[in-house]
Amino acid sequence: MAAPKRAIVAGVFADEQHAQQAMADLQDAGFRENQIRYSPHKSGANILDSLMGMGFEREEAAYYNIEFQHGRTIVTVKDHDRQQEAATIMQRYGAYDAIRRMSQASDTSFADPTAQGEQATEEGQQFQLEEERLQET
Repeated sequence: MAAPKRAIVAGVFADEQHAQQAMADLQDAGFRENQIRYSPHKSGANILDSLMGMGFEREEAAYYNIEFQHGRTIVTVKDHDRQQEAATIMQRYGAYDAIRRMSQASDTSFADPTAQGEQATEEGQQFQLEEERLQET
């Protein structure tokens, strides 16, 4: 995961157990509890404003918010000097971040399966999402 120029890094986890393992390793590495923020998915919750308040740009915060709303867990770590170390620990447990995903999508439309309206499944298969239009009758 790329370390941004701000003091905070974020990781998206597909499951809560991996996020908790990463948080334990972050604490073992010396990151304090007040530096780590854990956002497990809660139905109907929205973390966009909170992320923007932490210093994320709107586009990046929106990416994390969408991942959160799709059931993923978001972990953030605030440290001015150890962003890369925090990112590496989270990546060890399967975390990915918006910066890398968004840059891959801009490099090639095939790098991010969701960039072209496709959705990856757990089995690694992809399917095409079809546009739906509601019509008033």
